[in-house]
Amino acid sequence: MEKLSTARQIIEHTDFAEFPETVTHARLCAAFARLDGRSIPKALRAFAQARVERVKNADLKRSLREMSKSMFPEGDISRIKGCISRMESFVARELGVRK
Repeated sequence: MEKLSTARQIIEHTDFAEFPETVTHARLCAAFARLDGRSIPKALRAFAQARVERVKNADLKRSLREMSKSMFPEGDISRIKGCISRMESFVARELGVRK
C-alpha cells in the first residue's frame, strides 16, 4: 500500500473521494463543451443532473441538484472546491500531514 502523505491523498482513499472526483469531471465537462462550442453552463447543468445519480454523499447530492438548476453552475463548482479545501485543512490539522 502506498504511503498517504498529504491530506488530498487521504481524502481520496475515503468515502469523500467523490468530491474531488466530481470537480475533476466537471472541469473536463466544461473543457469539452468549450472545445465543441457548446454552452458551458448548459453542459455543467446536464453533467450535474447525471452525476447526482452516482454519488452517495447527501451533501454532494444536494449541491449537484442545486447546480443542475443554477444559472451559474461554475459557482457551485467553486463551492464544492471550497468544501474540499476545508476537508484538507481538517485532515492536515488532525493527522499532522501536509495539505
